[in-house]
Amino acid sequence: MRVLRRIQHWMEAETSVRKPIVVAILVSFLTLVTINPLLANSIISTDPIIDSVLTVAPNSVTINGSGALLDLGSQITVIDPSGARVDDGSITVDGNNLIVGLKPLTNSGVYVVTYELLALNDVPLDGTFKFTVNGLSQIKTNSISPTPEPITNNSNPNKITDYLVIGLLVFAFFMLILISRFAKKTFKK
Repeated sequence: MRVLRRIQHWMEAETSVRKPIVVAILVSFLTLVTINPLLANSIISTDPIIDSVLTVAPNSVTINGSGALLDLGSQITVIDPSGARVDDGSITVDGNNLIVGLKPLTNSGVYVVTYELLALNDVPLDGTFKFTVNGLSQIKTNSISPTPEPITNNSNPNKITDYLVIGLLVFAFFMLILISRFAKKTFKK
């Protein structure tokens, strides 16, 4: 019964006490809801370009994401017009780039690239795109295969999470102060 009286007293209290608490809760909720889509991984570019028509067969497919990609779990496959897999399986992650080598392409037509990108602190980004190869009279070969360079990134990949946790702790501290002041006013009466 005491709890119900306290809730009723709080509801009847001045709006000057309730308003900052409600505003703080709404602002923190909206901040947490809108921050995740702004930081989501997306595709910046591809090579070959999406829906492009090529006259020379590529020797690799590259997808450039907006965030640093993880070595483990990122996948990319290339399927030729007959439904056979033509990537050689040599997936390389170089920072924001996901690269896969291709076997020599022998069929003209539409090639389908299926990918799944895993970025730090983000949900997987998956999808497909197509490119067309016409007139394969000359196959472009590159004797140099992409080799990953060692990444010397000294920044903390969990920096955003650290800031979020610190912000939540500060918010919790201020809420504790507000609640304790409210409790003192309530129990003094």
